[in-house]
Amino acid sequence: MRLFIAIAICLQVAPTLAQEVFKYEQKIDALVSPYLENDKVNAVSIGVISNGRTWTKSFGRLNDDGSKVPDKNTIYEIGSISKVFTSLLLAEAVESGRLKLDDPISTVMTELSKHNPTVGNSITFKHLSHHESGLPVMPDNLDPADPTNPFNGYDRKMLTDYMLSVKPTRQPNEAYEYSNLAVGLLGDLLARQNNVSYETLLKEKLTAPLKMADTGLVLTPEQLQRFATPHNAALLQDKAWDFDALAGCGAIRSTVHDMLLFAEASLNPPDGPLKKPIELAWKQHKPSKNGQHAMGLGWMIALDGSTRWHNGQTGGYQAMMLISRPMKCSVVLLCNTAGSGTDALAEQIIQTVMGIDVPPKTFVKEFKVKPEVAQRLEGKYQLAPGVVITVQVKNGRMMAQLTGQQFLALLPKSETEWKYQLVDATLKFELPDTGNSPKVTLLQAGREMPSPRISE
Repeated sequence: MRLFIAIAICLQVAPTLAQEVFKYEQKIDALVSPYLENDKVNAVSIGVISNGRTWTKSFGRLNDDGSKVPDKNTIYEIGSISKVFTSLLLAEAVESGRLKLDDPISTVMTELSKHNPTVGNSITFKHLSHHESGLPVMPDNLDPADPTNPFNGYDRKMLTDYMLSVKPTRQPNEAYEYSNLAVGLLGDLLARQNNVSYETLLKEKLTAPLKMADTGLVLTPEQLQRFATPHNAALLQDKAWDFDALAGCGAIRSTVHDMLLFAEASLNPPDGPLKKPIELAWKQHKPSKNGQHAMGLGWMIALDGSTRWHNGQTGGYQAMMLISRPMKCSVVLLCNTAGSGTDALAEQIIQTVMGIDVPPKTFVKEFKVKPEVAQRLEGKYQLAPGVVITVQVKNGRMMAQLTGQQFLALLPKSETEWKYQLVDATLKFELPDTGNSPKVTLLQAGREMPSPRISE
């Protein structure tokens, strides 16, 4: 994702909170409305900081009858925004003198020095934070029992076994490759060095000092009552994600209220032990090159050269945080609908707060297929031995599931051609004059894979 934040605009007046809410609330409402009207989100909570004041508002509903609605204390998964917290933990370790950014990871995972010295002595902690370690997106020994909860059960032993044998395809600092593995490993190494769990380290070093009482991994019974139910892009209920050794890459759950506390600390680092770590993480450590964003530690730096940001997505949530020190503003957006496209909404909101006139997003109207036609496409289709495409209509939406994977939403281009909403693939059905479709062809990556209907 590339952000085109326009900073070359000056606010003539620094308005008060009341004036800002009066000035921007209707505009923000108008930006959110298309996402609600076009069924892109179930619930979304938004927080804004501008000139030292905060404003929050939530939209949508948390249950089908609308009797439960979100607010600033609703808890969501923040996904990969967790990487910002993990990198701040690294900055804290550096400023406390426990580590250096350029220390090799064998400093903590000492067994690498003997069993995989090339990896252990060449990859540094900074490489992990910057996605330049040479490690892949995910470890190849991650084989979840439930693909819809992919990190569950991947423990420290599995991570260690992987690192003792991995042979990266390129050298550290050779190229950028976004890696959940790398930042998950970073979090685990920091926890190992302190002889505590990642969650304990997070609480002791960051969330407790910042008074982020609703931010963590494991929720209390009371917090579970405020945990937004996850949904996929079709607005159907999905699963929350559970993490073990790779928690540092995406396990954190939080509220808009807490995330605004974090954003405020990033805008104006408080006096105390976190001041220097926050500044170290904020500092640009990696320039933009080969079309990739410049980076701090964990932070992506937008094309204006000053706005820091990170987004996140898990199986049922989407999140975005943007912070601009020059404009003294921040936007946090948390949503319980994966694939909702709300990263763009968050960017529109911060542009609005900066004084830029941003038009609401226009969504292309879906081609409408009669329910009786859609029902003739439902069924199971044999893609390969042991691999079946299951097509169903759920809550008025066409969905497809590959064996062992979750249901994904389909959007119709015609009665017989349906595009996956979140995957670059298409299902093309044969449809006779009467009766059910006898075959569907999966079109993906230049391949055509015919799949005949199988009996129930």
